[in-house]
Amino acid sequence: MRISTVLMGALLLVPGCFNPPGEDELETAAGGTDGSTGAETEDAPTPMTEGMSTTGADDTTAGPTTDPTTDPTTDRTTDPTDPTADPTTDPTTDPTDTADDSTGEAPDPFCGDGNVDDGEECDDGVDNNGLEQSCLPDCNLNVCGDGNLGPDEFCDDGEDDNILEVGACAPDCSTVIEEKVIRLSSTFGGGNHQPNPVGFADSQCDVGFRALFTVPGVRQATDGTPNAADDAIDWPLQPFTAYVRADGTPIWTTDASPLLGVRDSSPQPLTNSIYPVCEGEPEICLLSGWPVVTGMNQDWTPTLSDTCNGWTSDSSELDFTVGEKTSTEEFIRASSRPCSTATGGFILIGTQPTFYCIEQ
Repeated sequence: MRISTVLMGALLLVPGCFNPPGEDELETAAGGTDGSTGAETEDAPTPMTEGMSTTGADDTTAGPTTDPTTDPTTDRTTDPTDPTADPTTDPTTDPTDTADDSTGEAPDPFCGDGNVDDGEECDDGVDNNGLEQSCLPDCNLNVCGDGNLGPDEFCDDGEDDNILEVGACAPDCSTVIEEKVIRLSSTFGGGNHQPNPVGFADSQCDVGFRALFTVPGVRQATDGTPNAADDAIDWPLQPFTAYVRADGTPIWTTDASPLLGVRDSSPQPLTNSIYPVCEGEPEICLLSGWPVVTGMNQDWTPTLSDTCNGWTSDSSELDFTVGEKTSTEEFIRASSRPCSTATGGFILIGTQPTFYCIEQ
């Protein structure tokens, strides 16, 4: 007992003499105090090396958040021409840049880019240039006569087919030309048309017709310009309309000016007279020669005299002007008649006045 104590003390006094444990002892430490040798005890723990991370050998590679070469938010080596690069983070990429990527220059102008370039009449953009739009797909204006129905056109048959014929599109593309009838009103006596001369004239026509009769400021084609309709008031004639007799015989087709026997503001003979020329016996033709009251001169200006004192008198001392219904040139004003015509006394059949009635 005493000798054992002395030996143990000697061992404690020798600091440099450390004897590492043997393999059996290490296996015992790894396997537990019971000395079991299961499969889980075959892999010995890796000794800790000075300066190494305590997370093990697999942790020696830094994570992606600590490696400056792999962080996409801090990478300054990204190729700006790389199509996979994120334009929101790449300071060299401008997402609003419309320049040609290959040259760095703006693309050449073209029809449909929304800009009116040299050689273009219009350009509303590729989505608004169209055959029925104001600007055509070739960047030319959609105009009357090009065969394309523009937004402000009623029709367009093309330059060669927009003509003054029934059923055709009018030259200004405003309407399709239709037929309207001109006929005579019932006869009446005298020149007193009061209290409403225009209303009196219309009342002599069939329903749906109005009288071609002028009272200045009430119904007129013009205030004074010859062969014009520049100051029309309540005017019964229409532009671009084919006027015919009741049997369909053409009389005249108006152009933009709603006047008979006027083309491009110049007087022309009618195609046919408003009323057919009498082909019977002279006596019969004389009896059917009803004069027509218009209140106008042959150039469509208002008559300022020979109006039975403003259509208030049946006096034989006063006159009113009349047109010749069988004439192609003097159908508005040809002669004068007394305001007492067909009032009282002996009435010669066929001499009573009448009006031209225009279908509406």
